[in-house]
Amino acid sequence: MRYQDIDWDDMWRESRSQKSWKKKKNSDWDRRAASFAERNIDSPFVAQFMSRIRIEHDWTVLDVGCGPGTLAIPLAGQMRKVTALDYSASMLSELDKLAKGAGRNNIQTIQTSWDDDWQALGIGRHDVAIASRSLSVEDLKGALTKLNAWADKAVYVVDRVGAGPFDPDLFRAIGRNFQPGPDYIFTVNILYTLGIHAHVDFITLNNKRIYGSREEALQSYRWMVDDLTALEEEQLTSYVDAQLNELGPKTWQFTRQTAPQWALIWWQTR
Repeated sequence: MRYQDIDWDDMWRESRSQKSWKKKKNSDWDRRAASFAERNIDSPFVAQFMSRIRIEHDWTVLDVGCGPGTLAIPLAGQMRKVTALDYSASMLSELDKLAKGAGRNNIQTIQTSWDDDWQALGIGRHDVAIASRSLSVEDLKGALTKLNAWADKAVYVVDRVGAGPFDPDLFRAIGRNFQPGPDYIFTVNILYTLGIHAHVDFITLNNKRIYGSREEALQSYRWMVDDLTALEEEQLTSYVDAQLNELGPKTWQFTRQTAPQWALIWWQTR
């Protein structure tokens, strides 16, 4: 088989159909918005991302799948304007609240999804387009093409490497087979078929994570597994408790064997 004969978009869809996790609905993200926002404030991921992107103060950025403003808020401190898109109303509400607290008045939030008509919504082109950990879509090629069309200067994408945020040891602990689905290498190859030769860098996070309570840690791990049985809930609780240490008031440290890793993929559009 020749490389040019490989249909990476078709392979992406096939690999997605075999993954162990379900795509979360906007109602799922609505329920998680407050705790997700709290955990991602001053995240080490943000510092690594911000140190690696090339931006100018007078530029504008389109943040697609912005969540509670994990990147939109720090970007607003360094750029002229941020347009933040998400399909979860609660995530955007958290973003507005955090932006107000940070004194950022240059962020426009719009509730929309990848499949909506952005032009009809009045979303114009920006200098930079970003999709950070938000490419769980049915049409990856279409999403990447859309990002490229909405950016005048550059696009930055953050995608999973292997298991990404998921903990493979958890699935082993509850006796489930774990299939993470397609990761960044599909994104890179689809971009190549589009004539885009992207740069690739990697963001590796600490394998230790701090939670405000034992229950918060349990909730974070329940999020990884769909349709837990009563037995699996007991096994999950045992696994989390075995890796969790109480360091002080509202300070619980969880240590996992595999550190979460992300790929930072970017290219210039001009």
